[in-house]
Amino acid sequence: MRRLRDMRIRRKILLSNMVVILMLALSIGTAAALASRYYIEANTRELTGHVIDQYSKNVDNHVKDFVSSTLFLLNDKLLSHIVSDREAQQGGDQYALDFNRVFGLLYQYGNNNPYIHSITIKTESGRLYWWQRPAIAEGDLNAQTAGAIADSGRAKLRETGQGIYWSASLHGTDEIALSRYYIDINQINRSFGVIVFHLDKAYFGSLLSDGSIIQADNLFILNENGEPLYEGSPDVASDSLRRPAGDARIAEADGRTATIGGQRSLLMRFRSAETGWSVVCFIPLSRLLEGTRILETIIAFICVLFIFVAMAVAVWFSAGTTRDIKLLERTMRRVEDGDLSVKATPAGRDEIGMLAVRFNMMVSRINELVVRVSEEQLAKQRAEYTTLLARINPHFLYNTLGTIRWFARGRGQTEIESMVSALTGLLKSSIRDSGGLVRLETELDNVRDYVDLQKIGLGDAFDIRYEADRGLLDALVPGFVLQPLVENAIMHGLEISKGAGRIRIAAERAGPDLRIAVADNGVGMEPGYAATLLSADRERRYPGLNGIGVRHVHERIRTLCGERYGLSFDTAPGRGTTIYMTLPYRREEEVC
Repeated sequence: MRRLRDMRIRRKILLSNMVVILMLALSIGTAAALASRYYIEANTRELTGHVIDQYSKNVDNHVKDFVSSTLFLLNDKLLSHIVSDREAQQGGDQYALDFNRVFGLLYQYGNNNPYIHSITIKTESGRLYWWQRPAIAEGDLNAQTAGAIADSGRAKLRETGQGIYWSASLHGTDEIALSRYYIDINQINRSFGVIVFHLDKAYFGSLLSDGSIIQADNLFILNENGEPLYEGSPDVASDSLRRPAGDARIAEADGRTATIGGQRSLLMRFRSAETGWSVVCFIPLSRLLEGTRILETIIAFICVLFIFVAMAVAVWFSAGTTRDIKLLERTMRRVEDGDLSVKATPAGRDEIGMLAVRFNMMVSRINELVVRVSEEQLAKQRAEYTTLLARINPHFLYNTLGTIRWFARGRGQTEIESMVSALTGLLKSSIRDSGGLVRLETELDNVRDYVDLQKIGLGDAFDIRYEADRGLLDALVPGFVLQPLVENAIMHGLEISKGAGRIRIAAERAGPDLRIAVADNGVGMEPGYAATLLSADRERRYPGLNGIGVRHVHERIRTLCGERYGLSFDTAPGRGTTIYMTLPYRREEEVC
């Protein structure tokens, strides 16, 4: 135990997994083999019962068919006339003539049924007639054997009190015998004698199919008195059927196992309600369980394969556990070398995984502190640079633009003069405090300056209309909010190359609010894409869009006026875009 305790973790995990895998494989394999044996035996018992039932019905039909066919022979007028012994008093020559005529009639009848081996007739006066198929060499008939057959058949009929009786061969051959009274068809109470038919066993054996679970060597047919008619295996029959104890054992077969022919076998029996015959079948368990050997082999193969796969997984799992520890150790070394961007990948939520998570949190905090210090230093540098730029006198720019304007006027460059004038106005408005509020009239003037600059470059590519009531011109709005919307309409909304662009700026009261619309007849856009223009994470998803734009106008309004104010879109591809700006209506400069 101490040696086991001192093993490495990897070996402990591997050894424990192997023990569990072996126990599971052996348990599952044994249970599967036993279950397969049980279910195969149960299913075979049920299947055999159905097959025997159907086979017994086929036997009944064969019995009826043959008995019915004998009526054609009894109904033959010439044969009935001869068998009735009406000419029995005549001499021997007449008997020889009758024998030949009867032989011919029996020959024709027998050849129509290939299963008939012989026919024997004995009249009430003791005259004998017989016919035997020439191909049958065993048990050749003569007057002595024919008389013994007829007498045995009459004794069977008298003993049972029946008019028709099926039995085993009456002259020691491997055949089936049918004995019946030769009745007068016109007067059934009158008998001309007895007639005995010997049939080939194949008459009933032919009913077996090749793929059936019932085969010729494990089938027995017993008549209503328990006498064997058909014996599939003579050795087994002599051991089990011809002994009284064997007869009782076979007669009581109901799906139980018994020793038949020295083998443990499954016995099945079906008794016909019409004929009273019993069909008995025995299936050696060795044959029954042949399929389980293949199944057991497959189960064993699967178990072995399962063991190898599971062992491979166990090796991989144990190696993976120690590998995660080694990876974490190497990651720590990289942090020691100053690489704070490295991250340990947690292998799971176990102790090693949680250790990796804690390690990542620690490195992240350290990295945050380093980044914060760097950002503070960068902000300090930017502040110093901004202060330096702020020292430049804006009047220098105004004076320079004024000089350019007078120079352009002196040279007759009216367009350049207009552009410089508009640019000077925009510069003055942009230098003002953009966080304050201005009159709507001032904001519209700034837009006109911007539009004038664009028209000088684009010509008559677009027109702009201003639809604002004079009573709304003194309303206060955040400075520099309309120019980005107009710029967006010109640069992205209108199809400048086609001309005929139109922009409309309208302002109206909407209850306590001021609503300003900037509409164009341009290409429009998908509503879903328009919504992303106002998304807070647009800069992160589309790097480089950090200038003043639609989203910044939206955020300024919401910051100054509240969450319910801002911008909204009405647009669709091919029908232009309208941007609505909603503001609180104020006439005095105050925080919204």
